[in-house]
Amino acid sequence: MGIENDKINYRRANIDDIEVLIDYRVRFLNELYNHPEDDETEILKKALRGYFSEAIHSNDFIAWLAEYNGKIIGTSGMVVWRMPARYGGIESGKLGYILNQYTIPEARRKGICTRLLDELIEEAKSLGLRYLHLHASEDGINIYRKAGFVEPDQIELKLKLE
Repeated sequence: MGIENDKINYRRANIDDIEVLIDYRVRFLNELYNHPEDDETEILKKALRGYFSEAIHSNDFIAWLAEYNGKIIGTSGMVVWRMPARYGGIESGKLGYILNQYTIPEARRKGICTRLLDELIEEAKSLGLRYLHLHASEDGINIYRKAGFVEPDQIELKLKLE
């Protein structure tokens, strides 16, 4: 696919884009975790449909899309969430979590992911967010570092509850 960068349309996703967001979230996860399409995928899609329906409407999830010749070729997303206020610029308690940075394989290495990330960063600023965080894949870490993301000062731990 020969892509002409000046013909890519970047736009904020809306409620009509839910099926595209679901499709690209599943593609992203399947590629990241080398997961096949199976019965679990249908359960995931149903859960995503419910989440996106609520979160897009409430602005708790903001997504940007890259479109070329009527086809979505890249997506990005940001969950806006709130925690109790703390020092260091988080008096509002609002934070952003970047996820779903995904470009179809034939459109990669053309700056699409970088542009989508830039759009989310601008959205975050307009919402008054002071911090964004994310988990970076090996393929994406340099894009995030170029945008100014750094490793956290404090170690983050996780606990899987079963």
